[in-house]
Amino acid sequence: MVLLRSVKNWLTLLVVGLVALSMLVAWLYVVPPLGSRLERQKLTGMRKNGGLVSSTVGEFTRFDEATGKLTVEDQPALEQVIGRIAMRVNARVIVLSRDAVPVADSGGEDPFRVRDFALIAKAIGSGDVRQGLTTTSYGRFAATAVPLPVDLTPRRVAGAVLLLAPLDDVDQAVASVKNQLLLAAALALLVSLATSLLVSTFIAGRLKRIEASAETVAGGDLSVTVPVGLEDEIGQLACSFNVMAERLRDAFSQVEFEKDRIEILLNDLSEGVIGISAEGRVTITNPATATLLGRDLPVGAELGRAFPFDVADIWYASRQSGEVQDVVFVQGERTLQAVTYPAGDEADFTFIIVLRDVTAQAKLERARRDFIANASHEFKTPLFSLAGFLEILDEGSLSPEEQHEFLQLMRQQVDRLRTLAVSMLDLSRVEAESIELTPSDVDLAAVARSVLDEFQTQTQAKGLAVVVESTDGPVTAWCDEERVAQVLRALVDNAVKFSPDGASVTIAVVTDEETALVTVHDTGPGIPEEDLPRVFERFHRGRQERATSPGSGLGLSIARELTELMGGTVTAASPPGDGAAFTVRLPRRPARSPRTPRETPRAQPSA
Repeated sequence: MVLLRSVKNWLTLLVVGLVALSMLVAWLYVVPPLGSRLERQKLTGMRKNGGLVSSTVGEFTRFDEATGKLTVEDQPALEQVIGRIAMRVNARVIVLSRDAVPVADSGGEDPFRVRDFALIAKAIGSGDVRQGLTTTSYGRFAATAVPLPVDLTPRRVAGAVLLLAPLDDVDQAVASVKNQLLLAAALALLVSLATSLLVSTFIAGRLKRIEASAETVAGGDLSVTVPVGLEDEIGQLACSFNVMAERLRDAFSQVEFEKDRIEILLNDLSEGVIGISAEGRVTITNPATATLLGRDLPVGAELGRAFPFDVADIWYASRQSGEVQDVVFVQGERTLQAVTYPAGDEADFTFIIVLRDVTAQAKLERARRDFIANASHEFKTPLFSLAGFLEILDEGSLSPEEQHEFLQLMRQQVDRLRTLAVSMLDLSRVEAESIELTPSDVDLAAVARSVLDEFQTQTQAKGLAVVVESTDGPVTAWCDEERVAQVLRALVDNAVKFSPDGASVTIAVVTDEETALVTVHDTGPGIPEEDLPRVFERFHRGRQERATSPGSGLGLSIARELTELMGGTVTAASPPGDGAAFTVRLPRRPARSPRTPRETPRAQPSA
């Protein structure tokens, strides 16, 4: 232990320990027997009063031979007498019949239950006085059961008198003694501590001078020397220390040079470098380690506690095989790669763990897997449908009308595949930034009217009221006219698709000095609250949409990508009972610097 490395400390601990041991012996000698002794005294006093109480109670009771029951001739007088007895003996007095039924009670704060006192039955059965300590839900009691003989016949028992004395006073007395002993022990320890400190300080005074010099050397000042003083063992130690300091001065410059080289190398690395000892503890880290982990990694930390199990596992594997091992793990918002390298036995670490931030690569890989899974799922349904239709047509058992109906269904599935392929191509082009924009001042109201004309067949079929609301004159924005039409086309298609028959679709175009806003608002059922944050995610389709309407789930995602590519934003809102509204916000003037679309969150594969 660190404390025992100092003469002052171990001498102090020795004296304090002896005093503590003495107090422990005194404690064991006094406290445990005290409670038992006080309890025996209480039981002895109750036994002495038991005969008097029994004879006194016998004067007020009578045993009926015919019924075998104990009867009370004067109940008020008996209760008054046992009340006085209870005050005298400082105990509760309860008179019981031979079948252990209370007939008189001096009273108490706690209810009396016969089953808590087994000695009652023993006293009635044997005709002898029974005593004992009983613990109930109301506390601990000293109990004495005195039998009531029939006509002074010892072995014929008419009932019993139970004396109950709470042991609270005993517990308080023991607690008081304990407190006094603890106080005495604390005072004794304080006195012994002060005395031993004075003595040990006097003895260790010369050693302290050497210790102070050693701390100075440890701080880097190798010019310090220790006064030798007397030519005894401590003086010889001082001479040896001075020789050691002189030799250290010769090697210190070389050590500092090597240390500076290592620190420069570690501090300039973007990867985290961690030295691990043979026992699996951290011995050295560079600043990049704390940046990557999001917290400081103290020297001496155990590898199994400072890192996930996977990192500790590859260290064990590398230690056993002597080969390089690597693993990828998640730390907060980062995805890190840990690689272990054996480092030999010359330093205080035998392995090096190098941490690299692979968050971008991990996100890219997850996006690739999600995109493939979602696309495969979306292609699967129409392909399976086409395969089923072809198999039915191949059987040749359909009528011309049925064949025509199946061909119509197959054409719908082919259109669905074509739409999905075109949407995925557009999305990939946006991500690859291969779409060339030709921005200009575009009249948004004119584009909105043109887009609505494209949906005339669908709107008339459903009886929808469609209108463009705009101020007089052109409302312009700086954007690509073709891409704005594509964005509005996706929003209007979404509104028409989910609007019930007879509803309305409104495109409102407004502007201010900096931006132009186009809002596509429908009076349909709206967007459920749980789906609203995800409406722009790829392949996301709400439960209602999946059940009632076709679609790939890419239209709104492409709309957002194109809008942001033009320097704008698109948002969705769905007030309760007021349908859904999508608002496109575009700049009215050219941006100062080109914008690139931000990375969009990838939707999880739908079931």
